[in-house]
Amino acid sequence: MFTRLAALTVLLTAALASAEPLQVAVGMHVIEMRQVDTRTQSFYGDFYVWLRFPKGDLTEERLKQITHIEPVNGKFESFEVNDEKEVGDEYYVCYRVTGTFFFVPDLKNYPFDTQTLPLTLENASLEAYEMVFVDDRISYERSGTPEVRWGLSPTLSIADYTLKQVDRTVFTARYPTNFGDPSKDKAGTSYSRFTLKVGFERQYWSYAFKILIPLLIILAMAYLVFFLPPAQLDTSASVAMTALLSCMAYNVAVSQNMPEIGYLVLSDKFFIATYLLLLLTLAQTFATFILDTRGKTEKAEKLDRASAIAFPLLVVGIFAFFIWSV
Repeated sequence: MFTRLAALTVLLTAALASAEPLQVAVGMHVIEMRQVDTRTQSFYGDFYVWLRFPKGDLTEERLKQITHIEPVNGKFESFEVNDEKEVGDEYYVCYRVTGTFFFVPDLKNYPFDTQTLPLTLENASLEAYEMVFVDDRISYERSGTPEVRWGLSPTLSIADYTLKQVDRTVFTARYPTNFGDPSKDKAGTSYSRFTLKVGFERQYWSYAFKILIPLLIILAMAYLVFFLPPAQLDTSASVAMTALLSCMAYNVAVSQNMPEIGYLVLSDKFFIATYLLLLLTLAQTFATFILDTRGKTEKAEKLDRASAIAFPLLVVGIFAFFIWSV
């Protein structure tokens, strides 16, 4: 008797393991994305999410398991049923969701950067061998909107950003733990996830002007030292040092709007280039002064003239290289 029960248990386990997981069509319609903050790495989201799946022999407990979705990269502030019904052989449920979500900003090319804002949901009750999400392309195709805006409201926009692309992905997230559940023998668990990622490109002209124009003004101020007599070291050095201190103060002001990151952004490279150019003007000032004190006034004046030509070319070349490399 015991042998037969053991064999039946093995067969039942094998049958469950070989059974196809329930496929749940999932879709999303994003109404709003706002309060995008790269310092806190967060944004506010307001969207609809729906699920469609074969109803079969659906029990109340089973329904709770299938529709138990949780945010992966944020927290829900509200999660309300907008519609719920049976349509033919399918069960349909739609939720209105709001909440705060988190993202990892990529600021390497700031202010010419592109940010990706993800909304990631996961079924928290059924493992991937029991249930998997599938992208509900059929519903998007019926909307009649361009594919680049599938899943987005026609009015969705973010201040200072331009919509670039929308990606929807379904994948399995694996956890190397059973979360302390004594009913699970294995240590690893996996759950199905759905992610809608919206890519936005920064409208960079205003930011670029705010950063580049003050730097160019500072460099123009330093450029005046090439037209001062070599003997006026105190005046030339004062102009160069004032420009250098102005650049440092402006760098601190710009950095206050940036999150703590462990790499250089493009605006940092502009400032570093400006520092080096200002140091070159200061070095040139001392070089011409030394030449003048040694009686080589003609060479000092030639160095001033050559520097007056080379300096703007160097500024344009360095700044153009950084912008072109984006």
